[in-house]
Amino acid sequence: MNLKSEVMPFKWLRKLFQRLSIRQKIVCGYGLSLGIAILGTTGGLIIGDRYYQAARINMILADEEGALLSSLQGVLLEIQVHQQELVPNLSQQQDLQYTTDLTEFQKHCQEFETLFSRLKEFSLIESQYNLQILINKHESKITEYFQKLKDLNRQISQLRLQAGGLAKAQLLILGFHQSQAAQNFFVFCHDLTDFAKAVSTSQEQADIAQNQAATIQAQIIIASMLLSVSIALILALYTSTIIASPINAVTNIAQRVTKEANFELQAPVTTKDEIGILAVALNQLIQQVKSLLEIQQAEAQTQLIQSEKMSSLGRMLAGVAHEINNPVNFISGNLVHAQTYIDDLLKLLKTYKETIPEPPDEVLAVAEEIDLEFLETDLPKILNSMTLGTERTREIVRSLKNFSRLDEGGSKLVDLHPCIDSTLLILNSRIKNSIKLVRNYGEIPLLPGYMSLLYQVFMNILSNAIDALEEKSQSHPQFSPEITIITECSCNDWVVVRIADNGSGISPENQSKIFETFFTTKPRGIGTGLGLAITHQIVVEKHRGKISCHSELNQGTEFAIALPIHGEKT
Repeated sequence: MNLKSEVMPFKWLRKLFQRLSIRQKIVCGYGLSLGIAILGTTGGLIIGDRYYQAARINMILADEEGALLSSLQGVLLEIQVHQQELVPNLSQQQDLQYTTDLTEFQKHCQEFETLFSRLKEFSLIESQYNLQILINKHESKITEYFQKLKDLNRQISQLRLQAGGLAKAQLLILGFHQSQAAQNFFVFCHDLTDFAKAVSTSQEQADIAQNQAATIQAQIIIASMLLSVSIALILALYTSTIIASPINAVTNIAQRVTKEANFELQAPVTTKDEIGILAVALNQLIQQVKSLLEIQQAEAQTQLIQSEKMSSLGRMLAGVAHEINNPVNFISGNLVHAQTYIDDLLKLLKTYKETIPEPPDEVLAVAEEIDLEFLETDLPKILNSMTLGTERTREIVRSLKNFSRLDEGGSKLVDLHPCIDSTLLILNSRIKNSIKLVRNYGEIPLLPGYMSLLYQVFMNILSNAIDALEEKSQSHPQFSPEITIITECSCNDWVVVRIADNGSGISPENQSKIFETFFTTKPRGIGTGLGLAITHQIVVEKHRGKISCHSELNQGTEFAIALPIHGEKT
């Protein structure tokens, strides 16, 4: 989502969500979405129900008003019929019949009064303004009419008992029909009929309004539900975007760093939740990887230079060994003849002494000057020393030639003992008299292998052993450094070489990493972290062998190299 196009109402939500954890964001998002859906639906139900109830109340009031008016009209009709039949039936009715009709009439009058009273109470409702006007207009006239009608009935009842009273009663009835009260009552009946028609129309309208209210109620409920669900969905999508956007940003940076190897990239940190913490951790990881790669590249460059130096040194050693070997062979070959010549001269000198026991004074003077007796004794010793020196030089030259050999001819049978001895001879300047060397060689056969590579294996392990011993000697002046080398056969299929020292040892957490490339326990600039890695590769991959390490702090370290006798074991 483009933050520049973000709608304003959601800014407060983003600010709020940035301070929450992912779990709290999800809970709040679901809570707000469900809350809006529930509130919207409930609001729609309440509004629709209120609208429907208002229409229903109007319908009930209209029905009640119509029922009262209908009942009132029925009673008025009965009263009007009674009024119209007073004159025709006055002379025909018997006393019992008249009494019954009079009682019925009185009953209708009471019923009218009751209905009129209810109608009057009903008119007090705020919405019945027109009914109130109608009642106020005719109430006094209705009261006057019924009072006069009751007086008329009382007078007729008395006149019926008198002689000639019927004629007077008929005159009273005709007078009552023509009176203003009767006319006013007729107007009331007419107005009541018109009002009842209007109420009937209102009932129909109220019924229509009620049906419309039911429809509108359903529409309001559906609309509110749709609106609330839409808002909830928008809010849910926005919430998921707030959560997913930084995740996508971090993932995109991680993918770009992996694909492009561009360690200058940094993941944006826009939140303080788990994603923000992840982004910070990713940025730190990128910087750390960048730093490590720079270090590894520098070390690899150094190692390439060192490898080139070693390669050049190997070629130089081969050349030097060849050049030294020629004069050494010349000296060694001539020493035999020199020994013969000197022996002959000493034999001649001895014969001369025996033949001429009393030599001339000049000869005695020269003999005394050159210390002839010492010369006779020391000269053979010098020749022996020269012979031993040449042999020692020839051994060193042979070791240098073996160590610098490139093994272009492939795997050959190797005698491990001379290989180890030659390595020790090359390292003799570091061993000297300060380190005790113990060699327990067993009976082992020749092995198929690469001589120069095996030289490199023994050189790396013995060099590390000497480093460990020198390190411990610096902190323990009374320490007696020692290296023990043991060779033996194992199960008739393996030759095992054990090289142990009593140096400073390796910590347990580092023992599992010592064969990893670029790992070293030595200070930076001293160790490259490649010696044991290359050693492991030579033993395991080139010779199908095994190499293991056992070490204890301040007790020492032992490397065990197992090589297959037939070269095919795994």
